[in-house]
Amino acid sequence: MAFPANEVAVKPDRLARASIRLGGKATDLPQGSAAKDSLRIKARVLEPGIAALWVESKPRTLELKPKEVREYLDEIGAWDSIGKKWEAEGSGRWRETYVKHAKTFVRVGEPSGDSSWSEPVGMRLEIVPEKDPTLLVSGSDLPVRVLMDGKPLSDFPLGFVAAGQKTGSFQKTDEKGRAQISFNRQGWWLLRATLLTKSSQPDTDWESHFATLTVFVAGQGRE
Repeated sequence: MAFPANEVAVKPDRLARASIRLGGKATDLPQGSAAKDSLRIKARVLEPGIAALWVESKPRTLELKPKEVREYLDEIGAWDSIGKKWEAEGSGRWRETYVKHAKTFVRVGEPSGDSSWSEPVGMRLEIVPEKDPTLLVSGSDLPVRVLMDGKPLSDFPLGFVAAGQKTGSFQKTDEKGRAQISFNRQGWWLLRATLLTKSSQPDTDWESHFATLTVFVAGQGRE
């Protein structure tokens, strides 16, 4: 809710997977250790390239109060598409099972011709850059694709917010699942997408997948 501040530490057993990909080779990472307000996972890299690092959580179910639903759906850009219909149905109940998929990239040494950043890592819901995400500067754009099970999500709200900002913006993807994000300030940025669907399970009403991509935007003086 206040990117990039940590609120609570993720417990190691909440993760289904933690991985790194470098030079086309993906490797699972150790479970990690819990600090005061974060889960720390270490990876050692021995060659130059652009490393993709990602984690995925195990499914978890929660229940929201009616007043919390509006705030939640506004935040993920789904109030107009899902929230108003839910409100009209008048059930008032909201039980949701969710999975989170988080990814970032690290530039290691001086990569030569490494374009692996443009390839999906295989998460169910994923934001895939179409430009080197480790060379962004203030004022630049980043074209991305939003994929679900490897297929593009069209007319889908992709959110983005700068570090320290309370609210962000949304941009809808086109028919090929593409959007272009403009960065008007330097620092860390969070790109986020949430796919919410009706559940067929008796103990939950909704199923969701949260995907994030964090990138660092340098100042104009970067060479």
